[in-house]
Amino acid sequence: MKVLVCGKGGCGKSTIAAMLAKYLANNGYRVLVVDADESNPGLYRMLGLQKAKTLAEYLGGKKSVKNAIKDSISLPESIDEIPSEILSVKGKLAVISIGKIEDAGEGCACPYAFLAKEFVKKLKLKDDEVVVVDTEAGVEHFGRGLDLFVDVIVNVAEPSMESVELSNKIMKMAEKLKLKRILLLNKALPNITEKIRIEPDVVIPFDQTLIYDSLEGREVEVMPQIEELWQKIKS
Repeated sequence: MKVLVCGKGGCGKSTIAAMLAKYLANNGYRVLVVDADESNPGLYRMLGLQKAKTLAEYLGGKKSVKNAIKDSISLPESIDEIPSEILSVKGKLAVISIGKIEDAGEGCACPYAFLAKEFVKKLKLKDDEVVVVDTEAGVEHFGRGLDLFVDVIVNVAEPSMESVELSNKIMKMAEKLKLKRILLLNKALPNITEKIRIEPDVVIPFDQTLIYDSLEGREVEVMPQIEELWQKIKS
């Protein structure tokens, strides 16, 4: 199964992706997290893993990826085929980063978006394997067509007008693509569901421990509501 996690910047989608991945690995699944966010550097830390070379670097850098867009590109078709130098692994949990913007003026992230789509598209999974894709903020991934090659959309919202409006847009896009979609309200304050104009499938309460853990460089701990999220994903 391939699960894509998306939402407004700062809503906590990377945190949710990391929690879901850790929960699945702890419950016997072989999990590959695909870091398709060209900006956020924190996913490795959240998972308790060390950074590895990105897929784009392995392929020769952004220029090589740009050239491959015009021609063809050879990518792994299974988790076992992914070169070890671009994987960070701990038990049944692994993460691969597609590519990162590192320098001012280096150009847009379009080649990385193309690479993310092709990588997820070509990857074939066994019954006990799950891919969790952590996307960049917003809806760029819909425009690029990445969502066409996943099974479920986890749409993360936080209690703000901007986030709710974007999540409503995401739900409509996913519906148009006939994708299974789950709306998760993150950072929920007491009684907040009475104030917002959405009906979430899963609610995760605000927990300031996550802020302290982040500032101290700790990995995330799985919250109880992630089990509910997984049950809705696989149902």
